[in-house]
Amino acid sequence: MKNIVCFGEVLWDVFPNRKKIGGAPLNVALRLQSLENNVSIITRIGEDSDGEGIFTFIKENGVAVDNIQMDSELKTGEVAVILNEEGSASYTINYPRAWDRIQLTKNAKAVTLASDVFIYGSLSARDHNTKQTLYSLLEIAPYKIFDVNLRAPYYTKEVLNHLMESADFIKFNDDEIMDIVKAMNFETESIKDGIKFIAQQTNTKSICVTLGSKGAMLFYNDTFYYNKGYKVNVVDTVGSGDSFLAALTDKLLKGEAPQTAIDFACAVGAIVASREGANPKLNQNDIETLMTENIDC
Repeated sequence: MKNIVCFGEVLWDVFPNRKKIGGAPLNVALRLQSLENNVSIITRIGEDSDGEGIFTFIKENGVAVDNIQMDSELKTGEVAVILNEEGSASYTINYPRAWDRIQLTKNAKAVTLASDVFIYGSLSARDHNTKQTLYSLLEIAPYKIFDVNLRAPYYTKEVLNHLMESADFIKFNDDEIMDIVKAMNFETESIKDGIKFIAQQTNTKSICVTLGSKGAMLFYNDTFYYNKGYKVNVVDTVGSGDSFLAALTDKLLKGEAPQTAIDFACAVGAIVASREGANPKLNQNDIETLMTENIDC
């Protein structure tokens, strides 16, 4: 069992007809906990009913709540989610919210130092307060995974460069990596070349890019690994990339072969996309069945 810390936003995803607990760091944390890891989350919620609901939900799902801070002034995070006909999501993210004021505490430093992996995203760095806390923890974390999560207008080239250069492992989606390499004045239509460029420029040894329905590409120990994706009926894509990252991290941490890890992660992400919300319960048999049915992927 590995000790994993997830840092950043927790919030409510508000759909036109329902409301679900989410936030990329929390989605990753919940999936990693379900895969039998020891997971903590460093975040901040408001002293309101939404915050109380999130706190109870996290505790009931086994993620450590010792580093959930309370804010008496700012409200708990909330995001309006709109789905298109294909189930792809667009977001309106309220600002400021409690997770924009995460403080650097002794407990946060201690749990980070003791972690096997520290996972963070770019959205949490949109406000100076949380950004400075994140920067301080990145200086002491033993192994760091950067989950790129571009949400305009909440990022800058300077911040992204710092977060990439701090990472041991970076996960992008296909749009994100192409936008970033273009901003770094590297012209290419090849995701593979983009990965090589980012690895060289940021001195990051491991990079993964999700490709939507076309699977994913992993660069690990100077070797590329691929999965072509699994066919499912998409309900919504909210949280599918987060569960993908959690599954990939879990398998690699536990010493599985990179190809096995990316195959498993793609199956997990696909099943999440075939169900409602970011954190559906998954059955190991369902994952294995999907992988067996798509043995050529």
